[in-house]
Amino acid sequence: MSTTMQSIFSHLPPPAECLAILLGTAELTLFGIGGLANPSAFASGYGLPSPQATKASSTVEEEVEEDTPASKQRRGLIAAIAARNIQNGVCLLMFGLYWRDRRALGTVVASGLIATLADTLLVQWYGDKSAVFGHIFGVCNSVLIGGALLLL
Repeated sequence: MSTTMQSIFSHLPPPAECLAILLGTAELTLFGIGGLANPSAFASGYGLPSPQATKASSTVEEEVEEDTPASKQRRGLIAAIAARNIQNGVCLLMFGLYWRDRRALGTVVASGLIATLADTLLVQWYGDKSAVFGHIFGVCNSVLIGGALLLL
């Protein structure tokens, strides 16, 4: 039994690389494609106001309000953030799965600290303060996983 488990684990990448691959998968699917597929849920999870009007009843005013320039700008911003996450996810997965370059993967993960820290500060200043914790978690991921890949 021990030999079987050792042979299974011998084909897996080290734990830090596995976490980076998991992070890349989450960036691509949950935070990228999911953000494009459901912008209002993504916006509320990110900490931004919803791109759709928030009225209790469905009226003609709500439909007009959705097509305002401010609403279109919010939808565009959310789509840009989701596209950035798709790009990050593809980059992480390419370095982790295809090229299998540990130091380059660590550099990409650690450099994600810049965007994640900016997201944290922007949500703290302009968004929903209750969503800041998720961004702080992302900052910790960038530092710990990127640092582990670069230093260990």
